[in-house]
Amino acid sequence: MFFGSVALIAIGVSLAANAADMAVKAPPIPELPYNWSGTYVGANVGGAWTSGNLNIPSNNFYGGLTEFIAGIQAGYNFQAGHFLFGVEGDFDGATFGHPALPTPTLGSVSQNWIGTIAGRAGIVEDRWLVFAKAGGGWVHSNAVLNFPGVSWTGSTTSSGWLAGAGVEYGFKSHWTIKLEYDYLALSNWTSPTLPPIRLNRDLQMVKFGANYKFDSGLPDTVAPTRTGHSGEPSEDESLAQKSQNPIADMVSVPFQSNTNFNAGPFNRTQEVLNIQPVVPLRVNADWNVISRTIMPVISQPNPIFDSNTNGIGDITQEFFLTPTHPGALIWGVGPVFTVPSATDPILGTGRVLAGPTAVFLTTPGHWVIGVLLNNQWSVGGNPLRPNVNEFLAQPFINYNMAHGWYLTSSPVITADWLAAPDQRWIVPIGGGFGRIFKIGDQPVSANIAGYYNVVRPTNSPSWQLRAQLSLLFPER
Repeated sequence: MFFGSVALIAIGVSLAANAADMAVKAPPIPELPYNWSGTYVGANVGGAWTSGNLNIPSNNFYGGLTEFIAGIQAGYNFQAGHFLFGVEGDFDGATFGHPALPTPTLGSVSQNWIGTIAGRAGIVEDRWLVFAKAGGGWVHSNAVLNFPGVSWTGSTTSSGWLAGAGVEYGFKSHWTIKLEYDYLALSNWTSPTLPPIRLNRDLQMVKFGANYKFDSGLPDTVAPTRTGHSGEPSEDESLAQKSQNPIADMVSVPFQSNTNFNAGPFNRTQEVLNIQPVVPLRVNADWNVISRTIMPVISQPNPIFDSNTNGIGDITQEFFLTPTHPGALIWGVGPVFTVPSATDPILGTGRVLAGPTAVFLTTPGHWVIGVLLNNQWSVGGNPLRPNVNEFLAQPFINYNMAHGWYLTSSPVITADWLAAPDQRWIVPIGGGFGRIFKIGDQPVSANIAGYYNVVRPTNSPSWQLRAQLSLLFPER
């Protein structure tokens, strides 16, 4: 019995030792959910519009108001599981201008600033927040009346109720981006004149914003994971291919200067600087949404006077749903919309535009070849401005070489479907070169290219010089 007990103990120890040597697959460590609670501050830009008007006969030119808005916001969030409650205050300056006309107008209206405060409630799913807000707001307005028997200038600050909704995404531990729509219902403003003139100023706003959270959304030991679209080429070439891919899983901030020569009836130079940050938004392990915002800063030749009008144009927002593990063909589809944010009517359409957009590309060897497509129609905004139906196609072809150098061609082909057939298309041809390099530790892509418009409407530019500098933020 003694020797039998010793044998059983030895066998048990041996089995335990063998079991300890066996390979055991550890369960995956789940990524901690994003924490939305805490105080935040941020900034926003966007567009605002109203169908309100000065009820003056024959003054329809100022029958609607569109404007560029920009400002700051601050707030506090409290998260309870998948639910969020908070409060937020915004203050935005509003910029509206109007082109000089050869004859005086009968009246005009402008706004100087917009302030709001509202409660927020939303549903949280990891890095995503979908929210609604309700509260109040204030708008400071100026008006000028100038017609027979009436000459009056006045200003007032009015209050009203606010309702809105939006979506926010935490793309870094301390940083979030958001897109929201707000409706601010204001009381009517009636001038103390005879006859009295009434102004309806209910305001609609679309804002693009970024917030800095004082409390980290993720523990310091947790780093976000990214899934790339390609294999493992050299570092410079991999970075070049990502910078040339409109739907790459990489944060980037391109600054694109488009200098157009011989524009307008006086053959002046048009300058359009597009600031277009790209931020990937992770939906799950299989899908990303790529956010691409385009804010143009424009110097536009005046069609009446031999001069240029300078300011902000209409802001465009694109979203592309794209798989994280594509095949040979990389693709993304989604919506595109444009808000009437121009600081002067000559710099924008005055209409809210919306439509579909898509990107298709492939990366064989050293090449990046693809096309970006979209079409937008007017769906809102100032009803007294012309309707819009515009098509855009941007084919792109890039060849990457040693030491970060590359050749590039990406002409922007556009069509105005509402114009006469011989005034509809702009078709450029051309190309240029660029390079990936670093400024300190900051990766940068820079390129320059020239394009000639072989097909163009009357008074449109004949040549374009495009220079682009892109700040790249690959995950480390």
